Amino acid sequence: MINYGAFAQRLAQQADRWSLLDEIHAEWGFQDPGGDPPHTREGGENLAGEVDPGLPVPSALDEWWQRPVNSFLFNPRLYWTHSQWPPAVAGELPEQNPFTAAGDDRRVCGFMSEYHYSNTWGYLAAEAHLPDPRVLVDRGDGWVLQNRSISEFLLHLTLDRLPAAYGWSLTFGPDAAGADVVQRLREQYPELGLPPWQEMGVDAVLHGAPDALVSHGRGAGAAHPVLIRARSRDALTAVAESLGLTWDDKAVTAPSFKPLRPLRLRAATLPAGSADGRGRWHVVSFVDGATDPATVDGAPAPAAVDGASAQGAVDGASAPGAVDGGTAARHQVLHRAPVTAVVLAGQPGGGHTVVSGDADGVLRSWPVDGTPRRTPLDRRPAPVTALAAAELSTGPALFAAWEDGLVRAWDRTTGATADLRLGTGIEAIAVDGSAVMSVRIPAGTATVQLDLDRLWPTRDLQRRLAEIDWAKLWSTLGPAYAVPRLMAQAASDDEETALDAAKQLYKLLVSRSSRLSAAPPAVPFLVDLMLLPDAKAQNLVLMLIADIADTRRGTKKPDEVAAVRAAIPALARFRDDERGNIRWAMAEVERICAEYPY
Repeated sequence: MINYGAFAQRLAQQADRWSLLDEIHAEWGFQDPGGDPPHTREGGENLAGEVDPGLPVPSALDEWWQRPVNSFLFNPRLYWTHSQWPPAVAGELPEQNPFTAAGDDRRVCGFMSEYHYSNTWGYLAAEAHLPDPRVLVDRGDGWVLQNRSISEFLLHLTLDRLPAAYGWSLTFGPDAAGADVVQRLREQYPELGLPPWQEMGVDAVLHGAPDALVSHGRGAGAAHPVLIRARSRDALTAVAESLGLTWDDKAVTAPSFKPLRPLRLRAATLPAGSADGRGRWHVVSFVDGATDPATVDGAPAPAAVDGASAQGAVDGASAPGAVDGGTAARHQVLHRAPVTAVVLAGQPGGGHTVVSGDADGVLRSWPVDGTPRRTPLDRRPAPVTALAAAELSTGPALFAAWEDGLVRAWDRTTGATADLRLGTGIEAIAVDGSAVMSVRIPAGTATVQLDLDRLWPTRDLQRRLAEIDWAKLWSTLGPAYAVPRLMAQAASDDEETALDAAKQLYKLLVSRSSRLSAAPPAVPFLVDLMLLPDAKAQNLVLMLIADIADTRRGTKKPDEVAAVRAAIPALARFRDDERGNIRWAMAEVERICAEYPY
């Protein structure tokens, strides 16, 4: 439990200007995604404005932009603000003002604006030489003090925005949050020690509670005078109850982002004869003790990556790259945690890629004759313990093991993946061309035969998905480039992953008031998801197919209806499914198609 009632003391005692910001990120569940941020200070929606090149940029602002883990750079939408780089003159204070002395430069350098440009935040040009100057905000009726420094402003902004995405929330309007509630709030929960937050006509004071923050909004724009955000649902309801508030469960907003959590698997044993319940692998033999896997008959030897070999390969990041037609070494740091495994993997069509894993669970990759990918190949919440690559009958493949006991296998040609829950304690893995995998654990080495057809049942589906240019097709949120990724996730054998992906596909592909060009070509792939062995989201996917064709609001969607009608023969088996919800959903598919004559 974190008592935010003591936040004012933390604010006063922070070791440096960024330590508390880092702590808030960790406390509310933001995790380093790994890789390079997709957003840069130059890439914002910068407005054309007067930039005075003679003014320095305060070092605190420059430091924030260059911080290795900055949630704004990884996901600006968390903040609903526009950045401005370089800072531009956003206004000028009147001659009589509380911030400048006679003869001082009265201009304000804006560096961030509210999403609709209703408010702009900036620092005084007269204080641009200071490392961490005050921040003012333009409320529309003039500039007022927002924060005592840029670093405090960025901390305050994070406290206002990050819990909204990563926390549980309850909001209360003026009728529910009367004077008695406000009085209890002031008596029970101390202020955080920050100035009031000024935005969109609201003057909001933050109060701290156990595992929760409470915002008391004042002013004409305060449609919800009391807003509670908490790190857990229990903390949320405890604070609301203590303030004498009432609500129903529908008013509770769950987090938009959930932290990645490691699996809870037992230690791997892998006795001879053991097998996967889906027939994807079986253990041919197991050799007890610390035998060198190279001496195990039929077992490929896991490559050694311990010690300085892995560390020197990637921490020093001498990633070779093409320079003027030749190859030159260059220094580029790819990991923010110690490197734990490295492998050279084949690429579809030829060539090789270096893949490295680290103690934060991040995988990075780069072709030996090119530049590293900006985004991670993968990221899981446990250290990478082993990597392996092989050229199989299906093409190049990659295998990664994490400390929590998961081994993930990639078909590099199609991007299909398989998650094998072998258990914790995996020290090394290797795979040969006949799909025999050697797995070393503390008790010995297992020789495991993989069944490639069952390992990647979505290979054909993903190959066909890649043949469509989804970015040119339209979804409810614009270009449908996310459809292939979500289809792959909906095929996962992890139920939560599959359901979450199916829900996102539903949001993208269903509209009862407009036609979506991405919906008809998506239907055959949704049928494939229904027919997968051990599919985890069948009811939701079947309802998605039905609702793609639904036009109850009168919009004609002949292409959508035709696509769903064409799918009915393949789905006919679900008419007599033993599950009632599946039978009902199948009946809905046929009813909706029968209602529309076109």
